[in-house]
Amino acid sequence: GPRQCGCALLQVLVRREPDRVASSLLELTRRVAGGGMLDREACYRALELCHGTMVLGGNRRLDFGEWHSSELAPMLAADLAADTSPVEDRAMQARAVQVVDAYSTSLGEAEFGGAFRSVARLMGAPDLVTALCAARATGHMALMHVRGTDDPPQLASVREHSVFALGLAFDLARRVEGEECLRVTLMAVSSLVEANGVALEPVVRAIAEQLPGLWERAGDSVPIHGCLLSVLQHLIMKMGYSTVENTHVQTVLFPLLDYCTDITQVNRAETLLEDGLRLWLVTLVSSRVSTMGQSLTSMLPRLEQIVRSGLEPQLSLKVLQTNAKLLGPQVVESLAPVLADLLAKLVDPVVRSSSVTSSSPGGGGGDNDEMDDGSGRQAPDAERQDRADRGKETIQGAAAALHFAAFVMRLSPDLGRRIAFPAVAEIARSLPGERFPAPLLEPAFDALGRMLWIEPVCLAELFPNGAADDDGDRKIAAVVGRWIEVSTSVSVLTMMSARAQKITFIEQKGAALSLCAAVFRSPRVARAAGTQVHGYARRVLEAETRSEVDLDSLVEAACSVTRRVVGDGPLGDVSARTADMLASDPLLTMSLKEAVEGAEKAVRALEGGK
Repeated sequence: GPRQCGCALLQVLVRREPDRVASSLLELTRRVAGGGMLDREACYRALELCHGTMVLGGNRRLDFGEWHSSELAPMLAADLAADTSPVEDRAMQARAVQVVDAYSTSLGEAEFGGAFRSVARLMGAPDLVTALCAARATGHMALMHVRGTDDPPQLASVREHSVFALGLAFDLARRVEGEECLRVTLMAVSSLVEANGVALEPVVRAIAEQLPGLWERAGDSVPIHGCLLSVLQHLIMKMGYSTVENTHVQTVLFPLLDYCTDITQVNRAETLLEDGLRLWLVTLVSSRVSTMGQSLTSMLPRLEQIVRSGLEPQLSLKVLQTNAKLLGPQVVESLAPVLADLLAKLVDPVVRSSSVTSSSPGGGGGDNDEMDDGSGRQAPDAERQDRADRGKETIQGAAAALHFAAFVMRLSPDLGRRIAFPAVAEIARSLPGERFPAPLLEPAFDALGRMLWIEPVCLAELFPNGAADDDGDRKIAAVVGRWIEVSTSVSVLTMMSARAQKITFIEQKGAALSLCAAVFRSPRVARAAGTQVHGYARRVLEAETRSEVDLDSLVEAACSVTRRVVGDGPLGDVSARTADMLASDPLLTMSLKEAVEGAEKAVRALEGGK
């Protein structure tokens, strides 16, 4: 229509002639106070479309704070009835909400709080169009100043008015009927919860009491279930186990998890499973076994079904890992054959692509060359994008397999042999290849280190020498050299963070202990890479001695990484279980000095025998 064409034309003009368009809009803002409804509506819509030109990029042509006070604030403060107020007044109030939302980053600290409250207030407007515009704007403005650990005054203003806003949002949810309208309202609730965190703890019961009614209204609506997932995830992330243990939350939480993870329904597996597994993971991390153990155990048959299907392995393996921390190794043991097959399946594409010999003139080819289909022609954009997506999915799946393999070997050496060894062995054989994906090097060496600690002679067994050459020894030396290179490559960001440095030291010490064990137990490894390993382990030992790192500080640093998963709220038992595993981990507690001395003896014994 003409209106849409006019909007498109204005956007073209503002890109080509920003100064002239801005000048015209400024003149329009000065005239609009005494103009008619059409002039005012045109001004609001044009400002909304051109907000980037009017206030961003260092060219603040419009003093929005002043204009908001004189023009928009009175309109937002008006109480308009749905049946008696003119339609044009209600339409202009909705348009004013959208303009404030678009320009809210331009409001000062003192102005933002008043603007947020005035917009949130209109979620209670009798006119549903205005109320829904206010819900969208409220959700956006609530999260606008959420940045890490910062607590700016604007966020304090959001929190000051959030209980009031949540009440109006839930009232609006009861008023609206359409699926999209309910989705918009629930997203506003989710954003308010995320912006507040533990500040909402005094009213968590009141929030939880609203959830059962919303669950009953959801029916088979995928968008509404998705919104409920988001609300619950933020509620649990931000407030921890007190939310999980709330009876009103449980009335919705476990039926929702059951609904979204039912993979027998194809539409749910495709649209809700990923978000359902994320909520499941957050629930586990925020649960205490003494109060939630029975409920968590009752979900295990569904998890077994998902793992057997191979769907969403990046998340399903994390959920299984956290269940094993909380409930014990038996959770994994019952699935040992299935998991061994799944891990092998996930790493197989990487193993095959790493073993492909490069054949193209440019040294590319194989799976890593997204352009080459073997015919010499260039693939269409859609096909190249599809290959890139599949490549990314392959890397993510292999990384999930390797992380889980390392965990299960730490959990139980016996389970590690049965579940992780076959997949890790295949990955290890691929490490000497130049085509091995760089993003997988760290998880691959972490898993290999666990495997070496359990079976120190396995490195020599993985790379046997030929009948007439020592090719196996060269591969051992190449793997060890690459391992040491990856382990000692520390980014600038890591150097700036004391916690990251401790995590890096944990990884380096584990690698040094595993490699020293391999050198001590295998003459072939000692001959091929003993000098490299001894030098590396000695440097790690010197760093440990200089920094006087103690076990408690290392465990605390590693658990701090876990705490970041759930934001503000208190964790459940998973933090203590993680700390217990780390405190008893031999690759963290064993004496590195003794390992270095053992490797040195093995190297000298070989030199003395020459």
